[in-house]
Amino acid sequence: MATGPGSDDSRRHYATTPHLVEMLEAIFQAFRRRSPMALPEFVLHTEGGSHEGDAAVRGSLAELRQELRARGVPFASVRQSALVDAGDGGSPMVRALRVVQALGGKPAGSGNEPYVEPHAWRGGRRQYGQYEFPRSELLLAIESVVRELGPDAEPDELLHGLNRTGWRPGGVQWTARLRDAVTDASRTVPALLIAVVAVLITDKPWYVTLLFLAVVMAALLALSILPGRAPVFLGLRREVRWFLSTTYLNQGPRADRGEGLTWRLLRLWPPGPVRQRVAAVARDIQDGALLDEHRAGGGDEDAQRRHLQLRVHALREDLRDAHRAWSLDLRGRKRPTPPVLVLPDATADNGLIELLRAVSDIRSIRSELDPLLVVAAVRHEDIGLLERSYSAEPAARHLTGSGADLPAWYAGWNRARRVSQSPSLEGSTLPWVLRVPLPEGLLLHPDLGVSTLRRSRLSTGRPRWTWLWSLPALALVLAAAGLGLGVRDHRLSSEYCASDLSGANQDTRRVPSPSGHGSECVGVATGGVTFPVARRLQELIHKENEAISGSNYVTLVYAGPLSGPDAEGKSDELVKGFEELRGAYIAQHANNASQPVKLRLLVANGGSDMAGQVEMADRIVDVARRDRTVVGVVGVGRDMTDTDQVLERLRQAELPVVSGTNSGTWLLDKPNFFNLAATDEWQVRQLKLLAEQLRAPGSHGYGTAGRAVVLGRNSGSTRDRYTREQMDHGGRMLTDVGYRVDRLERYKLSNGRPVLGRQVSQICQEGEVPRVVYFAGRTEDINALMDGITSEPGCNGKRIALLAGDDLSQAGFDTDRSSVAANVTLYHLVLTAPGTKDQGTIFVNNLRKLGPEQEKILGLSASTPQTDSAFNNGQTMLMHDATEVLYRAAAGGGEARGRAEAWSGLLRTDIDNLATGRIDFTAATHDDAREQGLEPGTRDNYAISLVRVANTGGAHYDRTVLCSRRAGDRRPLTQRECDADRRAP
Repeated sequence: MATGPGSDDSRRHYATTPHLVEMLEAIFQAFRRRSPMALPEFVLHTEGGSHEGDAAVRGSLAELRQELRARGVPFASVRQSALVDAGDGGSPMVRALRVVQALGGKPAGSGNEPYVEPHAWRGGRRQYGQYEFPRSELLLAIESVVRELGPDAEPDELLHGLNRTGWRPGGVQWTARLRDAVTDASRTVPALLIAVVAVLITDKPWYVTLLFLAVVMAALLALSILPGRAPVFLGLRREVRWFLSTTYLNQGPRADRGEGLTWRLLRLWPPGPVRQRVAAVARDIQDGALLDEHRAGGGDEDAQRRHLQLRVHALREDLRDAHRAWSLDLRGRKRPTPPVLVLPDATADNGLIELLRAVSDIRSIRSELDPLLVVAAVRHEDIGLLERSYSAEPAARHLTGSGADLPAWYAGWNRARRVSQSPSLEGSTLPWVLRVPLPEGLLLHPDLGVSTLRRSRLSTGRPRWTWLWSLPALALVLAAAGLGLGVRDHRLSSEYCASDLSGANQDTRRVPSPSGHGSECVGVATGGVTFPVARRLQELIHKENEAISGSNYVTLVYAGPLSGPDAEGKSDELVKGFEELRGAYIAQHANNASQPVKLRLLVANGGSDMAGQVEMADRIVDVARRDRTVVGVVGVGRDMTDTDQVLERLRQAELPVVSGTNSGTWLLDKPNFFNLAATDEWQVRQLKLLAEQLRAPGSHGYGTAGRAVVLGRNSGSTRDRYTREQMDHGGRMLTDVGYRVDRLERYKLSNGRPVLGRQVSQICQEGEVPRVVYFAGRTEDINALMDGITSEPGCNGKRIALLAGDDLSQAGFDTDRSSVAANVTLYHLVLTAPGTKDQGTIFVNNLRKLGPEQEKILGLSASTPQTDSAFNNGQTMLMHDATEVLYRAAAGGGEARGRAEAWSGLLRTDIDNLATGRIDFTAATHDDAREQGLEPGTRDNYAISLVRVANTGGAHYDRTVLCSRRAGDRRPLTQRECDADRRAP
């Protein structure tokens, strides 16, 4: 079947089409390398004058358009059939304007058929995004308001109409304005900036900040959708900035000569220059009769030309912005090919030649290069209208080029453009038009076989590297970052006690709880870290620390057990840490109120049962390395197998340790350890007074005469050195008294609880119930032992005396924490004497300086210290004295001392009238104690009390202090003073 030139037969291919593709590929390759660049308006026409040649040119252009679509090049093609109606009353200028309006993203004009083919400016799937035309839409909004209000509208009416529509076409409804206000970055970005500033400069609760931000956002949205008013931050929109700053509107009879100043970009009310510019555009629309299509042909041609050029200028600026190389999204780098405008049949009547002239004119007027590449087919009879333009070299010479680089025809055209560039008025040229004459010989003899189009190796899709800077990549990076931050946050939160996206507070670490349930925080509480047992007390300490800011001060670190299995800190084993810490706080508060050198107190947690004290020591050393005001440590009150590591690490950091309750005899050999507590060896020597009384045959009605058992923890599972020392010293003491001593298998802990079944069975053997049980365990284990003795039949009716060291002083038998079986009498030690609560001591005087709220938090009463059961175990007084001693050593002479001076000051310490009595570290060492007339293993006689606790029925107990000595009193206790059967007063 025969087909004519220009036919839609897919088998027909014009011989000129491959060469046209090569010409465009040369432009594309150069544009990819050197954007921006000058892009010509290609005008294709036949060298001959036949109608067949004109049809063949159109056919070749149609094939070129199909090639652009196949390669994914973004282009827009004018629909030729929409421009052939000569009866629409429009002049060529007006039709050209209708085409530009349609190219700007919004269809315009009369009739049902659009001017532009569907999917204008869309490339292939590998092209970046869709083109946006905000400047063209702004002009459309002005045109719509002028059309709505009529040709006689005043400038203020025009502004009111624009404000009412939000300066957007079709934005009349408030819902559209609200949607625009929410999605427009010119509103959200300033609001977010306000939010960031508000968060940074305010120190308000989070809900106050959120409420403030919500009010600000609501106000911005309300102002943005308020009809009749200019939207908030309107001047930040790119199209409005362009409209207010473009110098194109500085030309013409109604130009705003004063415009162009930067400070006017945001001056939208009063509207001054805005009114002038809107009025100038509206007057051109009215004078050009662009609103009345039946009269459009009779309008002012100059006004029509000005508005057409303004429209072309807006279209060019939109395309320039879409190809801006260094934009935030790098869209210019992601669009390697210029957008192509295809004009299939440009004639004088349909306005497309006027469009070609307008593009050339506005390019000549403006100095900016735009990325628009125009390809038009012009009939031979109309080429005379474009003769004042540049013609390419003969086709036979340039249509056979490779297109690998900018060929001679482009260089010649570009050189001629620079020389002859000027507006297309009378006698002027069209420098941006490049006429390409196509030989009729090639046009009229098409190839009827396989396509001769050479497929270019040039990629017209976005460069692959740009996917690294794209929303999918950003989403992937954000997802990876979110996952990474989540993993990091999980790791930090599982390793540290306080962490956020910026990092972690490394002064505290999470360690597994000895109970096997969860974890606990170990280390020094800095920043906002607090420990469960003493949260409110730590708040008091923090206030004291803040109050001395700027003063001369020394820093002490309290180190003790401040966490446990229960998160609320209510278990028995947490009592020690709280009671010790409140003693340190009492000393801090009193000295800060009266002394020139202030005391700053840091709180360190060694974990439940001080199981994490090595980690705690490492954190103390780290803090001391950063803070030279840290001069010593008070606490470290548990004798553990790793206590020597703790003291060695603190010694290497030159930190002395003053302990109130650590009773390990071996610790006296540590040069940086100073103890207030009686050693284990010395304690057992005092219990010997009771053991001898209980050994008397037939006395006291206790169990089997002569049998005693020693019971203690398995230190392998708890690293508890105290229980081992107590067992060794207690076993030897009972043997010396004459008991037949059975050392029972040490009991173990399971999930932090003692397992005593086998040991209780051995204690309650039929006929072998011991008279004395030496309990070398911990306070938290006593209830399990008492429950076992009560429930074991072999112990029914058998009285048993239970001897124990100072750790049982924490049992709190006056509360529900601990119990004593009905057939058991407990004898234990307390490391203080009743005189510690006398009115004249330093401790009581310091206690009186507390306020009611402080007393409530501490659980103490300054008015009744003599009868307050909170002092019975001595923990608070011992830590008060330890803190007072170390503070005085570090602040002697009214000046803050360093670590070495504080250490040497401790060796000269001799203070009387403290809570426990007289503390004297000058008297003796472990080796020369006998030469000083002291008991072996002591620096001075310690404060001590022997206490008896008996069950008087139910949950009531008789607690009697049998005998006592204050610290510094060297008189030895006697059996007469310490009568095991003494009646309670």
